[in-house]
Amino acid sequence: MSVPTKWQLVQHWLASADRDTFAPMLEDADTPCCFACGWFSERWNKPTQKASWERATLERAHVIPSSLGGSDDASNVILLCAPCHRDSPDWPDPGEMARWIAARPDRSSKEVEDASDWFVALKQAPEFTALLAKLEAEPGLSDAEAIEKVKGMLWESARRASLHASALSVGTKVAILRDTAARAAQGEA
Repeated sequence: MSVPTKWQLVQHWLASADRDTFAPMLEDADTPCCFACGWFSERWNKPTQKASWERATLERAHVIPSSLGGSDDASNVILLCAPCHRDSPDWPDPGEMARWIAARPDRSSKEVEDASDWFVALKQAPEFTALLAKLEAEPGLSDAEAIEKVKGMLWESARRASLHASALSVGTKVAILRDTAARAAQGEA
């Protein structure tokens, strides 16, 4: 027997009496999310619910791992985001998974987390904040022109970066901001 598809898992858990225990964040089939913390991405939205769930970068996780005798049946598989899957217990008693899920803190969407990471990066790159203040004070430069100038500089710096696990890490975002400020200070902007 193979592990059920994400859509099959959603259908199973929506109808399951154990939904509140093992899929408490699953309210309906409209919005794909991690069953434990609620994390989701607006980019997963597709024309159908099934397509949205299959597109979601959620991982199938066993309540009782296969290595400990757990089956691939839908009643033993839930959908988790990568951090939840990594942190979830590998234990032969499903009660441990239930307790872990109940204590798991909620997370916001991927897009909100990405935006939050930029604010964290800004705190670590005061030279970029100084660049923004300098541009704001530049005579004859409208807000729209300043925004376009900064976007262009950021784009040039971002092109030098690499993705880490398919996303820009906070450290990379800090480096982009610092590089942009350094390039502007050297007159490359």
